[in-house]
Amino acid sequence: MARLAKFVLSDGSSIVAEVDDDSFESPRGVMRGGAIVSPEFVVKANETFDAALDRVRYAAESMLDRLTSLTRPPDEVAVEFGVKLNAETGAVIAKASTEANFKINLKWTRAASSSTSAQAAKE
Repeated sequence: MARLAKFVLSDGSSIVAEVDDDSFESPRGVMRGGAIVSPEFVVKANETFDAALDRVRYAAESMLDRLTSLTRPPDEVAVEFGVKLNAETGAVIAKASTEANFKINLKWTRAASSSTSAQAAKE
């Protein structure tokens, strides 16, 4: 069930995000016509928005480091994944389909021996 969670930003302000979250108890407020009747419906997240996204950033950087450190690194790397906000755990990588959380595309545009061919042409 979708709920609302308040995430504090680094400047002290906050944003409210809709989260799929059953980790906190259901409030007594009622929603009518999309309007929130009770302010108790919005719960405070356990961490700041920035801290939640920092974990996603570190995961993305780690993945990029690993993919670009291949023996023959790709010329282009595209990684696609969804981020889901959770009041209890912050930002989590969302399931994109029934089997995968990441879609990774690696592209090589240069020939494997292009530097070898260029070196041989100079000699």
